Amino acid sequence: MSDFYVGIDVGGTSAKIGLVKSDGSIVEKTQIQTLKTPDWKEIIEEYAKPVEKWLKNGINIKGIGMGTPGFVNKKTGILYNCENIPGLINAPFVSFLKDKFNLPVIADNDATCAAIGEHIFGAGKDFSDFLMVTVGTGVGGGLILNNKVYRGADGFAGELGHIIVVAEGRECSCGNKGCIEAYASATSIIKRIKDGIKKGYIKTYNDVETKEINAKLIFDRAQNGDPYSVDAVDSAARYLGRMLGGLVNLLNLQAIIIGGGVAASGDYFIKKIEFYCHQVAWYMFTKDLKIIPAKLLNDAGILGAASLIIEEQM
Repeated sequence: MSDFYVGIDVGGTSAKIGLVKSDGSIVEKTQIQTLKTPDWKEIIEEYAKPVEKWLKNGINIKGIGMGTPGFVNKKTGILYNCENIPGLINAPFVSFLKDKFNLPVIADNDATCAAIGEHIFGAGKDFSDFLMVTVGTGVGGGLILNNKVYRGADGFAGELGHIIVVAEGRECSCGNKGCIEAYASATSIIKRIKDGIKKGYIKTYNDVETKEINAKLIFDRAQNGDPYSVDAVDSAARYLGRMLGGLVNLLNLQAIIIGGGVAASGDYFIKKIEFYCHQVAWYMFTKDLKIIPAKLLNDAGILGAASLIIEEQM
């Protein structure tokens, strides 16, 4: 009988839940709405429904991995900060699922999960030391050093999104000012274009409704030469690349893997990040450095979460 693992990619709007084999193939996946309720049990019971179905059908599930936004302590399974799903903060949902299914359950930060998934199944398979950077609604990070996840003293290492890159700069959703997330996330790129439209100096988007403007559209137009889109993407790459250059000097990495929504844009954004990274990082640290796109893309969250269990049982 084959062994299977459940990966739950928790999001503020919905959770992607998949049944994964040990070779990284996803045999079934579904999407469950994240309930807008302060009752954490209601949220978790919804996430548990596909698992109940699979177990009822005789699937041999070896464990459940969960990737969540925010600060989550892998040892305790407690989520300390998650703006999008406040109902799960400080809730014992990991122990609840362990008791409910009598299975191992592990929760970790979603970007850390992505790093583990890429290390086992994706672009990080050939590297012992790399940084996973997820660029989407926010900016996240996961760090693999000497073939192991680096979590730091309290288990929260890798929080790239709130490194300050501009003193007293743009306000970030965290309440601080000048965080990289306010300059290099897909959200910030979209905001830059929408602000220009609102102020009246960007007219190259008059053919679309403002609500239809997303990161993919901006990247497509940048690659087609629209100067405002080029400027928005280049600005994000400049801030991100230079910040990463400092981390390369600190950590002497083999690779930086770029994931999240922008990874689907291909080499365009990554080449810009590479250019600015090389501007500030020392040559002896960049001569063999690879800056590459993630491979897992839309399945990264599910595979990364399932990898928490696979990694433990390897």
